[in-house]
Amino acid sequence: MDEPIGNIAAGGLLGFFLEEIGPTVYNRAVADVQERLLARVSELDFEVQEEEFGYWRKFDKLRKGKP
Repeated sequence: MDEPIGNIAAGGLLGFFLEEIGPTVYNRAVADVQERLLARVSELDFEVQEEEFGYWRKFDKLRKGKP
């Protein structure tokens, strides 16, 4: 705008932008969070995986270490 606007006009303009653009920004943020959470959940099994049925394997390792 070429001429200065007052507080009331600026408040109205800001309200318009928030009402029109706010939901788009919010929805994009929600989509970004969902994408990030899905990526982290898909990596979860690699980060917390435990070897199954390893009880006897630890004794095998001990036997191999001793002559």
